[in-house]
Amino acid sequence: MKKTIKKIKLRYGENPNQNAYLISNSKKSIFEYQLNGKQISYNNLVDLDSGLKCLAEFKEPTSIIIKHTNPCGVASANNINNAFLKSYQSDPKSAFGGIIFLNRKVSLSLSKLIFETFFEMVVAPGFDKQALSLLQKKRNLILLKYPILNKQTTEYKSTLFGNLYQTKDLIAINKNFIKLVSEKKASLKSIEDLVFALKVAKHLKSNAVVLCNNKQTVGLGHGQTNRVDALKFAIHNMNKYFKKKIFVCASDGFFPFTDSLHLLKKNGCKTIAQPSGSINDKKIISFSYKHKISLYFIKHRLFKH
Repeated sequence: MKKTIKKIKLRYGENPNQNAYLISNSKKSIFEYQLNGKQISYNNLVDLDSGLKCLAEFKEPTSIIIKHTNPCGVASANNINNAFLKSYQSDPKSAFGGIIFLNRKVSLSLSKLIFETFFEMVVAPGFDKQALSLLQKKRNLILLKYPILNKQTTEYKSTLFGNLYQTKDLIAINKNFIKLVSEKKASLKSIEDLVFALKVAKHLKSNAVVLCNNKQTVGLGHGQTNRVDALKFAIHNMNKYFKKKIFVCASDGFFPFTDSLHLLKKNGCKTIAQPSGSINDKKIISFSYKHKISLYFIKHRLFKH
């Protein structure tokens, strides 16, 4: 049976001076899942793609707030209300005007929490009737009941030289994804936080560093041209919104020098996950032994360009 190809015109592209359209092969376009708000834009669609891919990493109640394709707050909790509050508290300044992604239905109590702040869009598997009624009072707020998406095994992006294709990174990030390479073993809680942080790091623009405590991002550094600056940005954010606490650190690429580890140690971090592959791996391991840091190497790097 021949696929139906739809060409859907959008308001404009990345900026108002650019024309844009969506080519869809799906029987039901993404626009048909919209329950409220203004027309979904080009930038909304790019953010939707990023947010749904990140959300797919998590099974327990999880909230992700996306801003310009990057998560600015991610949290898992015993219920979705607490997960949302924790994700918002991760970085309330950046969350303003962001897109909320939830993997549980929105209740009236959760809708009241969301209603208090300006968001661009709320994406969830469903909305209770009263929750929908309240959120629809914000005429421009886009509400989307997200579809069950087919898992693609390849992905591509357009370049000046043609379309680049690659297989998707579908390796599960769990406790088997990390391996202890220093002497001190981390606690079970810290290991769970490391796994959580790596799931987030996978969906941040490189260079990416995630600081996490109790399955909540407490500092994110991403899109920097060197890893030290990404780490400094994450620590700066953590110090802005959180009192000093124990946290773990996950990096999408290796720390090439011990300067980053000195900075992490100075700020109280005792558990780190990173890929191997640096000529200074032995120095990093030696530093971890000396300062009783739990250092874990991950199966492979998690770059996102």
